[in-house]
Amino acid sequence: MNRTLVSVAVLCVSAQMLALAQEEPLLPLAPAEPALETQLENNLQALSLTDCVQIGLEHNLDIKINRYNPQISQYSYSMAYAGYDPVLNSSYTYGFSKNPGSLDPGSTIINLDRDIYSDNLSSSLSMLSPSGGTVSLAGNYSRSGFSSGMYNMGNNDQFNASAGINLSQPLLRNFWIDGTRMGIKIAKKNLQSSHLVYEYSLMTTIYNIECAYYSLIGAREDIIAAEQNLALAQEFLDETRKKVELGSMIELDTKDAESRVSSAKSSLIAMRQAYKTAANTLRSLLSDDFTLWQDTDFELTDELHSTPTLPSRAESWFKGMTMRPDLLQMKIDLENRDIYLKYSYNQLFPQLDLVGSYAHSGAALNNGERPLTQAAQGTYPRYTVGGQLSVPLGNISARNTYRTRKAEREQSILSLKQKEQNVMVEIDNAINSVNSSLEAIASTRDARIYAEQAWEAGKTRLDHGKATSFEVLQLQTTVFQNRLSEIRALVTYNINLATLCYREGGTLEKYNIVVSYE
Repeated sequence: MNRTLVSVAVLCVSAQMLALAQEEPLLPLAPAEPALETQLENNLQALSLTDCVQIGLEHNLDIKINRYNPQISQYSYSMAYAGYDPVLNSSYTYGFSKNPGSLDPGSTIINLDRDIYSDNLSSSLSMLSPSGGTVSLAGNYSRSGFSSGMYNMGNNDQFNASAGINLSQPLLRNFWIDGTRMGIKIAKKNLQSSHLVYEYSLMTTIYNIECAYYSLIGAREDIIAAEQNLALAQEFLDETRKKVELGSMIELDTKDAESRVSSAKSSLIAMRQAYKTAANTLRSLLSDDFTLWQDTDFELTDELHSTPTLPSRAESWFKGMTMRPDLLQMKIDLENRDIYLKYSYNQLFPQLDLVGSYAHSGAALNNGERPLTQAAQGTYPRYTVGGQLSVPLGNISARNTYRTRKAEREQSILSLKQKEQNVMVEIDNAINSVNSSLEAIASTRDARIYAEQAWEAGKTRLDHGKATSFEVLQLQTTVFQNRLSEIRALVTYNINLATLCYREGGTLEKYNIVVSYE
């Protein structure tokens, strides 16, 4: 069929649904006579869906737990710069040795005992440069001397001082990327990824709150329908008993009516239990302390809406491709693969470093200040310039690491493509669910209206003796079941709309939520 004709047909069907919705309310249920027994007047809290979302953002435990992930990733990102932290080393040593005297062979020179001593103070400051090289500043100051036997040999201390800089710069391996720079890039991407994970957890929690909220409305409407069903069953039982007393009906008709009342009570009990379960689900999503909410009941101010919606598949797909946090996270993972691949490729090259040093030195006998002055003035400079080449033969580890990273990148590309396809399928299924649940609302509403008309007709036939009480009770049961089906269709439609928005990645945008990481 032509695509244009299909679109026109869909529009016509939706227009008819909208017209029917305007002609007949979806849930023409009379308000229940008694208040819901599950509500506690002293602990009743009126909440809209927006209120629940706001409370959940502040108190939901999943959100509180996941809120630490970006913070932890920020610490990891900051820690990645630790490779550029300067390292200061200082040392002091004192040495002493006592050497025995001796007689030189072939001469009459006698060497007396000697006490040899030395002091050495050195320090250095080294750091990694942004280009992958290393810079080291070093200084040294020392004193050495000796004394001999019992004779005073005079001052003979030798003082030395030096200060200089050493440089090393990679030209091939570790030149355009090294381990530190790779770690920083990866940590930054992981930080972005943690933001997306947190936003996705927010979306999931909000979506769960939406589902719980709509389900609780449905459970409340189920109770109303069950209470009305019990009231009608009791009313029919009372009328039947009067007719039995008047002789227009037999006692067996009373038993059928009593059975119907018992069945209605059983249904009401089940509906109330389902409501309690649904309420606990919502409470657990809104609270970090369940005890504060356990005795609180909800007066939900929002209603189940049935306004026809025609989602655009192309528009929804575009939103999913650009807004889904989990999909964007996989794209960041692919960028990480590119960084790993770039680093592993660089490691295939030989280690070729440009090295150099420059220093000033000084020395003096029995004068501790002069070497320092000489070193400061550059009286005795020295320098070196050269290169250092290291070629691993075979380089098996680097080559296989590169091949592994390359294969992992290709795998990530396919995984991303698969994820994009899955997102499109999820969105398409969500759109189909929205459309089918919208049709279900119209069909279940019609079924309920027809069942009510059949029930009214059955009561009229019963009054004229053309139907049995059993038939009327069956018709009443059908009305009740159709009302429940209509409520379920409404709940499903609202949940499906929330699901579509969630699959598109637009849940945060829907509530105007902007996440700040400052």
